[in-house]
Amino acid sequence: MKIYCLSLALAGLFCFSSCSDFLEEYDPNKIPASTYYQTEDDIRMAANGAYAALRGNGYYKNMYLYTDVRSENTTLQDPGAGGGINYQFFNYTLSTDNSQVKTHWADLYKCVTRSNIILDQIDGISFADDTEKQKLKAEMYFLRALTYYHLVMQFGDVPLVTKELKTKEEIQEHTARDPKSKVYDLIIDDLTKVTESPLPDNQTGDGIGRASKAAAYGLLGKVYLSKAADEDFQAEREANLKSAKSNLEAVWKMRPFGTLNEISYADVFDKDAQEKCTEIIFRVMYEGGNSSLASNYAYIFQPTSQTGLTSQKSGTGNNIPTEDMMNAYEPGDMRKDISCGTSSGVNYVKKYTDLDDVNGYGDNDWIILRYADIALMLAEVKMHLNETDAVNYLNMVRERAGLPDYTGSNLRDAILQERRVELAFEGQSWYDLLRLYSHQELLSVMQKKNPNFSEKDFLLPIPYDEHKLDPERMYQNKGYN
Repeated sequence: MKIYCLSLALAGLFCFSSCSDFLEEYDPNKIPASTYYQTEDDIRMAANGAYAALRGNGYYKNMYLYTDVRSENTTLQDPGAGGGINYQFFNYTLSTDNSQVKTHWADLYKCVTRSNIILDQIDGISFADDTEKQKLKAEMYFLRALTYYHLVMQFGDVPLVTKELKTKEEIQEHTARDPKSKVYDLIIDDLTKVTESPLPDNQTGDGIGRASKAAAYGLLGKVYLSKAADEDFQAEREANLKSAKSNLEAVWKMRPFGTLNEISYADVFDKDAQEKCTEIIFRVMYEGGNSSLASNYAYIFQPTSQTGLTSQKSGTGNNIPTEDMMNAYEPGDMRKDISCGTSSGVNYVKKYTDLDDVNGYGDNDWIILRYADIALMLAEVKMHLNETDAVNYLNMVRERAGLPDYTGSNLRDAILQERRVELAFEGQSWYDLLRLYSHQELLSVMQKKNPNFSEKDFLLPIPYDEHKLDPERMYQNKGYN
C-alpha cells in the first residue's frame, strides 16, 4: 500500500491546512488543527500527510545534496545550474541565504510539525481498536525522531518543538536553539516508545513504507553510534556504544531471512522487486506517473546528455559520481555495475534506473534503512568495543558482493570503505564520515579533496531568515556570516 498525502499540508513550522481529498483544499488560515480532527479517519489521513512530508523537496527528494555531494562521492554535471546554489554543497561555499538549506530546514520542521499535531490530537479521538491508535502514535514518534536525527546531524543545536504551536507567544518561545544533548534525549525517548509499542517487527503487505520496531531499533543503533562519535559526548562514549550494540543486535535478530546472500543486491533497487524485498527496513514510498506522488530520482541522477538512459525524459545531471567514487570499488565487486556506470564519458548513478519513468515521474522508492546497513553498523560498534566477531559482519556484506573475506589490519577504514560502496548514493555517506573519523581526521581528509573545506563545513548554516528572528537565541553556526 502506497502512502499518500490526503489531508494535511504544512509550511515551515507554524502554518496549517487540510483537505478531504486531492481536489478539495481549505484555506490554511480557516481551519485550526484543534478543530479539524474529529474521527479516526481524520487522524489516519493526517498520518499519511506526515509520511508525505518525507517526499518534500527539502527532505529526502534532495538528500543527495546534504550527504553524497557534501562528502564528494557525487558532484553536479553543470556546476552553474540554478545560479550555482547546489554546487555550494560540493565546493563548501554555502551561504546563509542558500535556498536549498532554507528548504531543507523548513521541510524537516514540516514533518516535525505534522507529527506533533497528530500526537497532540490523537488521544482525544475515539478509535474502534485502541491498538491501532497506539500504532499510529508510535509511527509519529518514529517520524519525529528520524527528522530530529537529521536536524541534529546537519545543524547541531536546533529548536526543540514537541507540541503544536498555537499562539504568537508559543512561537516566540520556541524561536531558540536547544542544545544537542536535549535533542538526542528526545530522539532516544521517542524511539524507545516505538520499540515498546504494538507495531510489528517488520512491516509487510499494506504496511510496507510505515514505521516498524525494526526501523526504531535500527535508527536507535545509528543514533547511539553518532552520539558516541560526537566529541561533545565523550564522557558517555562507552555507554552509548553499548546501547548502540544492544539495539543493533535486536534489529538483526528481527531480520526475516537467514543471510544477505539470500537477497539479490540488484533486487534491493529494482522498482519491481523492491516492494517484496525483505532486506529493506524503512523507505520513502512513491507511485510512478503522478507528479505529486512519483519519484524523480532516475531523472535527477541522469546526465543531461543521456536521454533515454534511465528515463524517457532528459535528465538534469544533478548527482554525478566523482571519479574518486568510481574508483572506490575493488576489482570483481558486482555492486559497481548495479550502482553506477559511465556513458559517453559521463558518470551516472544506476541504482535508481526506471525505464518506465515518463517525464521524470518514476516509481523508485528511497531506502532509508536496510539490513546490510545494520550488519555494517554491527561491525562498527563491535570494532569500537574490541569484540573479535566484528569482522564477521563486514564479511557478510563482502560475500554477497562477490569479494573475499577482509584480512587487513585497519578495520575502521575497511568498514568505512565497505559502507561507501555498499550504500553508495543512498544518503548515508556524510553521516558515515562524521562517525568513523575524528574531527581532526575528517578535516584533514576533506581538505586534501578540496582546500575550501574548513571547520564550518561540519554543519550547515542556520538559514538567515531563521537566524534574524532572534539573533541571540537563534545563533549562527561558527564560520558563517
